[in-house]
Order: sequence, then C-alpha cells, then structure tokens
Amino acid sequence: MELIRAGEVSSQEELMRGLKARDITVSQSTLSRDIQELKLAKSAGVYTAVDSEPARPSEESLRRIIREFLVDIDVAQNIVVVKTGSGHASTVSQALDETGWPESIGSIAGENTVFIAVRSPREGKKLERRLRELLS
Repeated sequence: MELIRAGEVSSQEELMRGLKARDITVSQSTLSRDIQELKLAKSAGVYTAVDSEPARPSEESLRRIIREFLVDIDVAQNIVVVKTGSGHASTVSQALDETGWPESIGSIAGENTVFIAVRSPREGKKLERRLRELLS
C-alpha cells in the first residue's frame, strides 16, 4: 500500500519491481490476488486504493490528465464547461474534484463534457486560468 500511495504505479510489473526493491519477492499470480484483496483499481492509468480516502493528484499528474484529455474550456457565469475527448470526461472530472481547489464546488461529467459549478463568474474565470496554465 505504501508503494501505491507513494507513487504512480501503472502496471503489475512496476509494482513487482517496487516490491523487489524492498526485498519482497512475490509471484505474478500472488500479486494479482493481492491486488484484488487490497481492493486496488486503476484510475487515470494508475493503481489506487478503492476503499481509502482519495489522494489528491499531484500537480504533475493533474497536468498530464489535463494535457492528454482536455480539448476546450469555456465559462458561462458560474459554470465552467470543459470539453474532453470522447469517453474521458469522467477522468478529468474526478481529477478536478480531487484537487480540492476552492473555486470548484463540484462537477458533473458526461461522455465528453464536464460542468464544474463555481461560486461566482469571477471564480469561474480564475478556474479557467488555472486550467489553461496546466495546458501550457
């Protein structure tokens, strides 16, 4: 669990190497069972603990998600509208919700669109700037 919480483990091979570096030898089949027992799942391409409190994504992780999936940003009063590639809105929505940014109250994701509720038009513009900075 320390490896999962400490870094971005994206495959069983990476997890196995991390365990080996800690002098823990495990077979692939045992590792697969352990992943199920620990209730690990992939989210945004990396393993996370399903039952634990969601960890805030690192700035680099969020930047990678935004650069990879975000297509367009617009503001309509107190709603920031984010367009993504098809099927990626929920990944972007979850990453943004987990940041805990004070401008965002919460988000709703469809197939390729995320609506982010903000407290005011001013907060919407501030959130838009933050997202555009991650794109640059």
